[in-house]
Amino acid sequence: MDRIRKILNDFTRLGRRWKLLTLRKIIYLPHTLSRQERKSLALFLGIALLAGGGLILRTYIRFTHPVPGIGGSYAEGMIGSPRVINPLSLSRDTDRDIARLVFSGLLTYDGAGNIVPDIAERYDISRDGKTYTVFLRKNAAWHDGKPLTADDVVFTISRIQNPQYKSPARVNWQGVEVQKIDEHAVRFTLRTPYAPFIENLTQGIIPKHLWERIDPAQAALHDLNMHPVGSGPYQFSRFKSTSEGAVLWYALTRNPHYYREGPYLQTITFVFFTTEDEMIASIHKGEIDGFGPISSGRAPDINPSQNLVFNIATPRIFSIFFNQRTAPILADHAVREAIARAIDKNKITREAAGGGAIVLDSILPPFQKASASQAGEPAAPAYNQERSRALLDTAGWRDTDGDGIRDKKIRDVKKKLVSTPLHFTLTTGDSPDLARPAEQIRAMLAAIGISVDIRKSSFAELEASVIRPRAFEILLFGQVSGYEPDPFAFWHSSQIRDPGLNIALFADKKADRILEDARHTTDRAARNKKYQDFARIATRALPTVPLYTQLYLYLLPRDMQFTAGENAPFSRITLPADRFNEISRWYRVTRRAF
Repeated sequence: MDRIRKILNDFTRLGRRWKLLTLRKIIYLPHTLSRQERKSLALFLGIALLAGGGLILRTYIRFTHPVPGIGGSYAEGMIGSPRVINPLSLSRDTDRDIARLVFSGLLTYDGAGNIVPDIAERYDISRDGKTYTVFLRKNAAWHDGKPLTADDVVFTISRIQNPQYKSPARVNWQGVEVQKIDEHAVRFTLRTPYAPFIENLTQGIIPKHLWERIDPAQAALHDLNMHPVGSGPYQFSRFKSTSEGAVLWYALTRNPHYYREGPYLQTITFVFFTTEDEMIASIHKGEIDGFGPISSGRAPDINPSQNLVFNIATPRIFSIFFNQRTAPILADHAVREAIARAIDKNKITREAAGGGAIVLDSILPPFQKASASQAGEPAAPAYNQERSRALLDTAGWRDTDGDGIRDKKIRDVKKKLVSTPLHFTLTTGDSPDLARPAEQIRAMLAAIGISVDIRKSSFAELEASVIRPRAFEILLFGQVSGYEPDPFAFWHSSQIRDPGLNIALFADKKADRILEDARHTTDRAARNKKYQDFARIATRALPTVPLYTQLYLYLLPRDMQFTAGENAPFSRITLPADRFNEISRWYRVTRRAF
């Protein structure tokens, strides 16, 4: 207190000495003051500056607010590694995830699964449902600076429709005519109305000026598959791989000329692991910021205080599929029903799936209002091993030699009666999400006298050597429906052969007609009624046993934020890649704005 009083007294004396300040007096002021007066002046000025600065800071904070800023990075761990980052040839989740950031479609989905414009500015649908006219943004451009035009759209669809390209999306574009109206308008004409066609317009578009020089037969091997050029919010930067070609990490940078909101994150890097254990260890070490979807059963290994944790349900239906052609014994409905009733789905979801799954009783996606049970029909056969044993007994399958495996005399190709064991090979992927349930199923079937061998394959081998040629007896696999579910590709008899997705080899003329009619029914309620009719037929036929839909655990850093929107950034997804539908809303850096 005494010190403050002394400072004030010093300034009182200074005021009396320098009643009228001039510039010259101010300049020479320090030379006329005593040492103590100079110290007091300096202290006073310091206090004044601090007070003024504090006032300015308070005013700034009062009249500004934090907003997303450009900058920051995000490193995400993933299981597997990318191979073909091309929206026309996507077959694995790692490829889809990166492609979702690099490429744009005419339309896209928001976090709630609603269709919204992307490259398109707007679109019109004709009253008869056969014509879709899409108007492109005039400011859309490729990452190399070239403008994106209607020519690129027409070229992309023509590549998909070209059988030489062998695009998995080809089935969705059969019978569709695409026509350029002008540089920024495209017309799609359908032979007949197809209600889910709107989802086709989310197809990623590729640049004509780069891909037109590439032979479709050689497209899968081209360097552009790993050095892609798209029009999405992020563009290729670099990647690192081993001498054997396995990609270790893959880096993207923000597209500064993106035509929609954001993006804000400057860089996104994907780091690839072979196991979930490796990936979880990496996040504990701080090497990555988050990771892509893994089984929810790993939730106890995550610290929720340090991360944002999301449990996400997807319409990926895990089922076992019966191939009655390679295993004629499965043609007997009693055998298929016995297998279905022997499987305890609750135990599988609780133990094998780590509790991160939802039991299914319908062949249709859980969010679709057309399950067999809702349609007034019995759902898939309920768990009842005693009933399984009774069915097999009635069908003549008994353990005649006491080895624990049922057998039956069946005529071979030479028409001779031969004792045949009730034995199957169950084929599945080598990921934990599939391998663990497979072991559970084997034990459950052994309990009723059915012998099962398990064949595990990598996803690439599973796709090429098992699914496409339909080379299996029983298959444990997951199928994914889109936001606009259309069972046609999975269940119509025309889709039994590759590249069709009817891996159950289901063929029923009445079911075919229903699925065909549903595709042409634009009224959603009427279309769902047809799906109900189809579900009743397919449930009775028992070509497959639906098991569960997986819940995925998705981890983000605690400081990750999202710009305001009507919905969470991923409240509904169909594929893991859909978590990036609104990547432009993500940010970790803020700035203040008036």
